[in-house]
Amino acid sequence: MKRLPTFPDSDVPLPTEAELEILQVIWEQGRSTVGSAHFVLNERRTRGYTTVLKLLQIMLAKGLVTRLDKERMHFYLATVTEPQVRAAYVGEVARKLFAGSLFGLASFALGLTPADEDIDDIRAVLDAHDEGATSPDG
Repeated sequence: MKRLPTFPDSDVPLPTEAELEILQVIWEQGRSTVGSAHFVLNERRTRGYTTVLKLLQIMLAKGLVTRLDKERMHFYLATVTEPQVRAAYVGEVARKLFAGSLFGLASFALGLTPADEDIDDIRAVLDAHDEGATSPDG
């Protein structure tokens, strides 16, 4: 049985790995200056202040963050949420490797021998989905 693509296109630009690290800092802090992002990122891996600044400028141009100028301080706020970015990445994987099919992606993932706890969690999510689909409110 041929399946049609099931994953919707996303308007969220895919952040690079370095941009994703910065987004994670901003998501944790709520907002961030270049200096505070630089400090947190350097706890994980050393990088230059100007590198973080340049990445934030690129992210601003891409629409991943917005900048709030307040009394000589530049605060960066995320314009995308973590679930939106996750969905965009999953959609990209589904499109590139599974012709856009979530079924193909899920089938492949389940074929990787998930842990028993993961199977229980997957069943619970599917059961909740089934209940929501059959309820009068769903």
